[in-house]
Amino acid sequence: MSGLEVTGVVLGALPLIISALEHYAEGVATAKRYWRYKNEIKGLLLRIVTERGIFMNTLELLLTGIVRVEHMEEFLASPGGKAWSEAAIQQQLENRLRNVYKAYLDNVKEMEESLRVMMKKLGLDADGKPQFSDPNAFKQEYKRLKFSITKSEYEDQLSRLSKFNQDLIRMTKQSLELEPTRMDKKAKAVCPDFNAFRSYARSLYDTLRGGLQCSCQGHTANLRLEHRSQNLKSVPPEKTPFRVIFSYSAGSDSQRVSWTEADICCVIDGSGKTATALTQNSVSTEPKAKRKVRFGQANSQEQSASAILATASAVQSAVADPTADRIHDLCKALQSLNQPYRDMCIGYLFDKLKRKHGIYPLPPPVSAAHQHQWVAYSLRDVLSHDTKVGRKLSQHDKLKVAIDVSSSVLQLYNTPWLNEEWSKDDVLFIQRPGFPPSSLYEHPFVRRILGSSPSKTYSKPSGSTYSIIRNRTLFTLGILLIELWYGKSIEELQIPEDLNYQNIAGVAWGTAYRLVEDELEFEAGPRYSLAVRRCIRGDFDRRDKDMSLEDEDFQKVVYNGVVALLEKTFQQFNSLD
Repeated sequence: MSGLEVTGVVLGALPLIISALEHYAEGVATAKRYWRYKNEIKGLLLRIVTERGIFMNTLELLLTGIVRVEHMEEFLASPGGKAWSEAAIQQQLENRLRNVYKAYLDNVKEMEESLRVMMKKLGLDADGKPQFSDPNAFKQEYKRLKFSITKSEYEDQLSRLSKFNQDLIRMTKQSLELEPTRMDKKAKAVCPDFNAFRSYARSLYDTLRGGLQCSCQGHTANLRLEHRSQNLKSVPPEKTPFRVIFSYSAGSDSQRVSWTEADICCVIDGSGKTATALTQNSVSTEPKAKRKVRFGQANSQEQSASAILATASAVQSAVADPTADRIHDLCKALQSLNQPYRDMCIGYLFDKLKRKHGIYPLPPPVSAAHQHQWVAYSLRDVLSHDTKVGRKLSQHDKLKVAIDVSSSVLQLYNTPWLNEEWSKDDVLFIQRPGFPPSSLYEHPFVRRILGSSPSKTYSKPSGSTYSIIRNRTLFTLGILLIELWYGKSIEELQIPEDLNYQNIAGVAWGTAYRLVEDELEFEAGPRYSLAVRRCIRGDFDRRDKDMSLEDEDFQKVVYNGVVALLEKTFQQFNSLD
C-alpha cells in the first residue's frame, strides 16, 4: 500500500476502537460486578479519542493545498475511499514530505501495528466490531471472549501511539515551514522591471490629466490592476498595455454617469520607430461583428506570451491610421464616443517627452441607453457583504485578486495611482452591463479623479507611526490579503485581546499577528501564510538593509517572497480542479 493508503487504514481503525470501547462501557453498566471498570474504560476511551483528534488535525494540516478545502471534510470522513488511492495526491504528498517521507510512512505503519494489537486485545472480529451486540450479554461474553478492559493492559500501545503522533506533528510542521523556501533557484520567476512600469504609470496619469481642457469635476480614470509576469524579451515592460475605464458625469445631472473602456498604449511614430512604445494585446484583427472583450489572463506564461505576440501586428497597423488625430481635449473625445462606435484608435495624447499615447476604445457592452447599469463596488463594499453586491468572492476570485493587487503594488508604488496610505477603499470592482456576475472579480481596478485639481500627490513614504511596521505599503497589502482570505474586514476579525497592541503597533497589527501566528497557515496553506507574514512582520531577512520599494533588490525580494508564493498557491488551487 502507498503511504496515503496506510494512513487511511489508521484513520479508519481509530473510530472502530472508540466504538468498541463505548459498546463495552454500556455493557459494564449492566453488570454490577464490573462497575469498577467504568473509570478504566472511560480513561482508555479519552486517550484514544485524543490521539485520533491529534492525528486528524495533523493529517488535515499535511493535506491542505493538496486536497481542496471544501473537499477536506468528506475526504477525512471516508478513509480508504477512491480518492485515497489517487496517484496524484500520493505524489504531492511525497513532494511535500521529501526526505522525511519514509520516516513518516514508518511512523504511520507503527501506529497501524499498535492499533492491530489493541483490536486483538478488545476481541474484535475481522471487521473491527465487537463479537456481540447486546450490552446485557456483557457478563457472559466477557468470560467467553476474555477481552481486556483495563487501562493498564493498553498502556504500552497508548504510549506508542502518542509518541508516533508527536513525531508526525513535528515532521508535518517542519515540512510545511520549509516548503516555501525549497523552491529551486532555477524555478524562481525573473522579476519584471517594476521601475519601468512605475515610470510609465506616472507618465500615463500626468498625460491623462493634462489632456483634460475642461472645468469638469466628474472625470475619473479606473486603472485595471494586473499581474504582469511575462518574462518575454520580445515584449519588454515598456511595451505593456494599460486598460482604463473612464467615467464622467454627463451635464449637470451627477446621477448620469457615462463609461468608456479603452486600452492606452505608446504608439509607433510615422518613421516606423518605437518611441518607448507599448504593444497592445486587446485590439482584435477579426471583423467588427466578431469582436469581443477578452477578460482573464492566461494561466501560464506561454499562453500569455502567444496572446501578446499574436496581436502586436494588429496594433502596429492600427497606429498607422492616418485619420487618427492628436487629442487636444480628452473630455470632448470621450463624449464623442457616445456616437456610433469607431473600431479604431480615436486619437493620441502627447506626454512631456512628446511620445504618442494612443487610445483604443473597446466596443461598449450594451447601447448607450444602458450606461446607468455600470456599477463600481469597493473592496470594502464586498467585504461588508453589501446586499447590492450581487456575488460573493469565491476561493478562485480571492487568490486571483490577491495576485493582481500584490503585483500592482510593485508596479504602482509611489505613483499617483497608489499612495502609501492606500486601503480597501481604493480597490474597486466594476460590473459591466450585459456581463455575467462571474465577471465582476476578474480584475480589480484603482480609481483616481482627473480634473482641474490633481489627485492625491505622491511622495516618498514617510516613516511609519509604529516602528515595528517596517513598510507601511506592504503592511497594508498584508492586511488586505488577510481580509480577502477570510472575506471579512480586519475590524470584523478582531477579538478583545488584540486591543493590547493598541499603543504598541496598532490594533490591526495585533489582529493580523494573531491570525498569522495561530491559524492562517492552517486555513490558507503555508505559501499564502508566509506571504502574508512577510508583509505584516517585514520578514524579508533584510535586517538593516533598505526596505523601500524603490530599491530594485528589495523589489526582487518582495516579488519572489510574496507575489510568486501567491501565484504558486493559485496554480496549486487550479491543479486540484
